[in-house]
Amino acid sequence: MVGKALIINVSKETFHIEETKDEILGPISWGLYCHLEKYRSYQYPIFDEHNVLCFGAGLLSWSEISGTRRLVFTFRSPLWGGFFLSSMGGAAYVFRYLGVDYAAIEGKAKEPTIILMKSKPSGEIRVHFEHLTEEKLTEIFKKYKEAYGAFALAHYIADNYGDFYGKVPVKVITVGPASVYTRNGALVSYASRDFNFKGKSVEYSARGGPGSVLYRAHKVAAIVYGGNYIRKPKFPKTDLSNFKVLNNVFQKLLGNPMNTVLMNATVKYRYDPKTKSGGTFGNNYAYYNGLNPTFNWSYIYWDEKERRKFFKEVINEVYVKPFNKLTIAKRLWRTCDEPCVAVCKKMYKGYKIDYEPYCASTANAGILDLDVAVEVVDIVDAMGYDAIEFGNTVSWILEAIHRNLIPPEELGLKSKPYFDHKLYFDLNKVKELSQHNAELVKTIAWKLAFGEGEIYEVIGEGVRRAAKKLDEIFEENVKKENILFEDLAVYVPFGPDGSLTPAMYWGPGNIMPLPIIGKYLTYYHGIFLEPEDLAVKALGRAIKELYSEEGGLCRFHRGWGEKIIPKLIEEAYGIEVNMDEHNRELLRKIVEYDKKAGYKPVFWESKRVIDYFTLAAKEYGAEKWYEKLSKEGIEAAKEYWQRFLWKEEEIIGIKWDIKS
Repeated sequence: MVGKALIINVSKETFHIEETKDEILGPISWGLYCHLEKYRSYQYPIFDEHNVLCFGAGLLSWSEISGTRRLVFTFRSPLWGGFFLSSMGGAAYVFRYLGVDYAAIEGKAKEPTIILMKSKPSGEIRVHFEHLTEEKLTEIFKKYKEAYGAFALAHYIADNYGDFYGKVPVKVITVGPASVYTRNGALVSYASRDFNFKGKSVEYSARGGPGSVLYRAHKVAAIVYGGNYIRKPKFPKTDLSNFKVLNNVFQKLLGNPMNTVLMNATVKYRYDPKTKSGGTFGNNYAYYNGLNPTFNWSYIYWDEKERRKFFKEVINEVYVKPFNKLTIAKRLWRTCDEPCVAVCKKMYKGYKIDYEPYCASTANAGILDLDVAVEVVDIVDAMGYDAIEFGNTVSWILEAIHRNLIPPEELGLKSKPYFDHKLYFDLNKVKELSQHNAELVKTIAWKLAFGEGEIYEVIGEGVRRAAKKLDEIFEENVKKENILFEDLAVYVPFGPDGSLTPAMYWGPGNIMPLPIIGKYLTYYHGIFLEPEDLAVKALGRAIKELYSEEGGLCRFHRGWGEKIIPKLIEEAYGIEVNMDEHNRELLRKIVEYDKKAGYKPVFWESKRVIDYFTLAAKEYGAEKWYEKLSKEGIEAAKEYWQRFLWKEEEIIGIKWDIKS
């Protein structure tokens, strides 16, 4: 379907609009076209200017359907090494007003640059390029007014460029210092359509390191866009911006008015009366009942009784109950700044609480007092990290210190962490223990973000690269303790040096050799099947999850979206789309890209990951596989991995061409 794309060249400080090809149906196909055909970024180093940052909205963004205004970014990941995608809630609400469907940032500026985009009601676009010195950017990151990092830069932009936008809707997306000095930089934005950020929740496009691509490949520190263009007509066939029309369409397709359908599909994220909680944080702890990672995933070694006891007596008491008592009971709920019935942003004392950032950066690091945890995640967010990758990384580093692999003073720390979960059963000590570990994590977050010293520079390269290098730097400790750094880390390797840490769920589908991991393009729940059966489930979910990513839809709405998105596109545009086959083709193109870039699946390198897999067989009742893995060890794990990969190739219709 023909659309419009805004191409911004920061080297020449120019821009133009071009039409897109018919086969481009959304931001993923736009990104693949750019990276695979237009720029061929696979031929260049990851931080070369050819690694364009592409982004765009879905075909339904002009509708009045909740959840359809997600902005989706695509790029070659500096961590994973292959093609990647990451999205930001509500950010397409204002992006629409530029009058384009997609955008791409090409070229590389000579100094840190802020891109300002603004449309007129006619659809005419103005693009300005504003510059900072590196010294000034660092000064802002270290403190501007009362803010730090990515938040400070947003406030600086509001103060200095607000007049350019006047009263039109505007969106500010910034990077933090983590994008300058590490591969794990996120894109950060207040959930706001103006420059008044106070009390607003914050949205991220984080997994895979899009912020690092924006800054290190293009020297761009912020993207700002706004305007007041309105597309007319909004849709060529059926007007999905009309609530009466929408109710009729939903009634026809799903048998209920739109809001009824949307409310029923988003119970978990709003409020579940069965758990008396809401949002990803409240309900993922309620639903998983002790299967949530703690202490660098070492909880996999506890028996089920111990995990449930620890959840009931510690996590639930000091980590979850305060959230339910304040946030849920008082209905402190917000949206990502688009009108939405899910109201999934659960606010605790002014901070947004989500499951994975908190589980990764605090619970996994032995920080289990919620009041302490919010301070930690605030620093992690301000520094502009992907909090999941950072959390898995810092928890690994803490355990390495705990296991005597790294002396704390090498990282500018004054002490070791508390990493024995039994200490936390004394609830009177949880705050003290949490505060102790929190100070370590906050110090690491700051020093890592600003690249303070050789060890931090190494860690900033990503878990896999860092593990190999740390084995060399601390060779004597590795020999003395008989532990390799990688054997404590939980990551999935990819290609010669790429890796990503998994989502915070103990499920084999999270560590399988898939085109993209660390997100939900798999079956991520706790289950242990035959490898072929898991591949069918995992790839089936990948195809369905792409309904949301290609459609610019929040995945919290997947319950209805996966049923009717193709039908809604047909209603709105009069075109028929076989979404399953379209998404399978997207996966094929991702594999094609990755192979051309020289990145393919690699068998697990970490003992902790193989233990994660082996003990999952025990946990989820796969007795034959647990016995086989216990007896045959790594060879049995390789067999499972290989059989999964073969089935994956069959399902997608590709060959990874991996030599045995």
